[in-house]
This record gives sequence, C-alpha cells and structure tokens, in this order.
Amino acid sequence: MLWLTIVLLITTTLLGGIFFGLFRWAVKDGQFDDPEEAKYVIFREEENILEVAVDGGKK
Repeated sequence: MLWLTIVLLITTTLLGGIFFGLFRWAVKDGQFDDPEEAKYVIFREEENILEVAVDGGKK
C-alpha cells in the first residue's frame, strides 16, 4: 500500500511538471495573447479560400 502511494505521488508530480512546462511554453509562444482572436480565424480562412477561387490561385 505504501509502495503504491509513493508511485502515485511520483507519477502525479511528473505529470504535473510536464503539463506546467507545456503551459509555460504556450504562454511564452503567445498562445494566450488574444483569446478573442480565435473566433475570427475561421472567417479569414474562408476569405482566403474565396480569393483563391475567384482569381484561380494566381497572386
């Protein structure tokens, strides 16, 4: 029982450290700079597709 508790503590500590490192990397990379921007990305992608369809992809 004690062995299982030690294994679980070590595992959760390592997983917590990994996720904290990933979170810090995402913050440093700028993923959370503008949370409102995500909902407008789809409209820009559709505009780009429409522009390519209209001019035949010649830009």
